[in-house]
Amino acid sequence: MENFVVSCRFFPQSEITALYAYAGGLQLPSATTIFTYMSSLNQDFEDYTDKAVDDLSALQDEFMKLYEIESYEHWYYDHTLGAFNFKSDSGKNLYFKYIDVGSFSTKANTWNWGWANSSTPVRVSRGLRKVKDFGEANGFEQLTKGLFDGDEYTGWAMTAIAAKQLSAIGAYRAPLDDVLFVYFIFTYELTQDEYDALKEKYIKCDLHESGRVAFVCQHLITDRGIGFNEALESDPDVDAADDYQAWCDECEKARLREGEWNDVSMAVAQIKVVCDQCYFVIKERNQSVI
Repeated sequence: MENFVVSCRFFPQSEITALYAYAGGLQLPSATTIFTYMSSLNQDFEDYTDKAVDDLSALQDEFMKLYEIESYEHWYYDHTLGAFNFKSDSGKNLYFKYIDVGSFSTKANTWNWGWANSSTPVRVSRGLRKVKDFGEANGFEQLTKGLFDGDEYTGWAMTAIAAKQLSAIGAYRAPLDDVLFVYFIFTYELTQDEYDALKEKYIKCDLHESGRVAFVCQHLITDRGIGFNEALESDPDVDAADDYQAWCDECEKARLREGEWNDVSMAVAQIKVVCDQCYFVIKERNQSVI
């Protein structure tokens, strides 16, 4: 079973600077170093990357000062919630929603976009579709190829582009071991109440370990081809604001007869709780009536 919660002691800023190639951190390599990497790219992509790196470098300075990042000794990220947590020894917590941009292996010298990594849940990489679409529209192969060769600075260059495209408020590089680094961009801050509420939206699942809460009628659980009626249009690549809810055609008939969901129509539906990944498996199985 995959463990979606990862934690580590946060590296002090002095160590981040001195051991940049080996430690996690928030500071980008120097512009000169990034330029060396970009010199191998086509001119249009080089220009765009150069601007993106400059923008992220300035953004990081503001981000670190605004949130006093250096005052936190530990970090955690949870792929189930898509939440990143900085924690201090004094008990302070700082939470952010994040996008898993991708990872770089210093052993294989390859960059792997989050959307192309089978171990990265869609819920934390779905925002990268905009980055990929931008790459396709402009002929930037590095934004459309899931896995490609690079060096230790490739990760920050790709992260800078993602941050620019997705209006990030900051970024972070987390070392998973001695050779693999994961890059994140933060999209917005979560309050403690918002973080606690987010945890309540997820359940454990025997098939998918955990996932966001979704609701389906009893018939959709076991049957197939019996219709799929939704309270709101769903898309596995879009994180909906409301919970997913669906019921079969017979339950829809019961709802229409009653004019609403009431005790009678709910007795027919017998709503069950599933995770969001199960929800989309059920949807595919039932939306075409046999």
